[in-house]
Amino acid sequence: MLKIDHLKKGYEGNEILKGISLDVNKGDVISIIGPSGSGKTTLLRNITTLERADGGHIQFAGVDKDFQKLSSQDIQTIRRNVGFVFQNYNLFNNKTALQNITEGLIVARKVKKSEAEKIALKALERVGLSDRQNHYPSQLSGGQQQRVGIARAVALNPQVIFFDEPTSALDPELVGEVLKVMRDLAESGTTMVVVTHQMNFARHVSNKVIFMADGYIVEQGSPEEVFAHPSETRTKEFLTDILANV
Repeated sequence: MLKIDHLKKGYEGNEILKGISLDVNKGDVISIIGPSGSGKTTLLRNITTLERADGGHIQFAGVDKDFQKLSSQDIQTIRRNVGFVFQNYNLFNNKTALQNITEGLIVARKVKKSEAEKIALKALERVGLSDRQNHYPSQLSGGQQQRVGIARAVALNPQVIFFDEPTSALDPELVGEVLKVMRDLAESGTTMVVVTHQMNFARHVSNKVIFMADGYIVEQGSPEEVFAHPSETRTKEFLTDILANV
C-alpha cells in the first residue's frame, strides 16, 4: 500500500533521517518507538509531505516517484489519502467540534455542507463525542480535543492515518480515553502508523514495531520480537531504560 525507500532529511547541515525504508500494508498498525530526537516525527511529516524530503522514493496512492520530483498534484494526491493526528490537537479555536471536522471536507474535498455534517457526526460517534458536536475546543478536555482530532482524520476516509505522539500532551488520567479510541480503530481494520511512548499500546495493539535512533531504523519486527527478544544492543538499552520508568 505504502512503500518508502531511503528517505533522507536534514536541517542546516544536520542530517535527521539517514535513509529510512518502510513498508505499510493494508490493516497494519505500526508503532514507531525510540528516544527523543531520533527523527520519528520528522519521518511522519516527510512521508505525508507536510515537510519536503531531501531524498528518497515513495510509492503510494498511484504516485511512484522520488520525493524531490513530486509535483503539486502528486503532493495533493498523497495528502488526500492520509490522515494526520497531531500531538497538540491543531483544532480551530473559533470552530465547534463539528465544524473542525467539516472544514476539511468542505474546503479541501468540496463536499456539500449537509453531507459533510453527516460524515462528521458519524466520525464523532465513533470517538464517543456525539454529545459534544457544538462545543468549542475551550469547552473540551485535552482528551476530548484529541478525540476530535482523531475524528477529523477518520472523516477523510484516508488509506492510512498517521499519529504523532497523540497522548504526549495529555494529563495521565486522559490518556486512556484516547488509547481506547485508537484500539477500536485498530480492531476495525484501520491502517495506522503511530509514533508513541505508550509501550503497552505498541506491544499489545500493533502488529509491527519499529525502533528508531539517531536517524536510522535500528530494529523492526513483531511486538514479541522487538520487546521480548531484541537483537540490537541499542534497542535493549532503550527498552531497559524506558520500561524501568513505567
